[in-house]
Amino acid sequence: MNKEVENALILFQEYKLEEAQKAFEEIIVQKPNEIEALLFLGKIHSRTQNYGVAMNYFSRILEIEPNNSGAKIGLSLIKNILQLTNNFYFENSYTDDDLYDFD
Repeated sequence: MNKEVENALILFQEYKLEEAQKAFEEIIVQKPNEIEALLFLGKIHSRTQNYGVAMNYFSRILEIEPNNSGAKIGLSLIKNILQLTNNFYFENSYTDDDLYDFD
């Protein structure tokens, strides 16, 4: 792991997500296929619920390394989260209209 990635990782571990994101993005500008930077950008966007962007980073990793377990797990977790969200909205019979039914 190079020094730039290590510094960005420290920011990530300290939950300085905006700073970490900028640092990892700078790394990607210089080295577009830096797996560690792409992986942590995916993780940052997952934590901030930017699931589409996170999925793009994880998918990009899998284009470079088809068997990358971190990217596979990241995609799987996001798909599970989105499935749960969709199930809640489409299977829940409760609506806001019920709040205003005074009959």
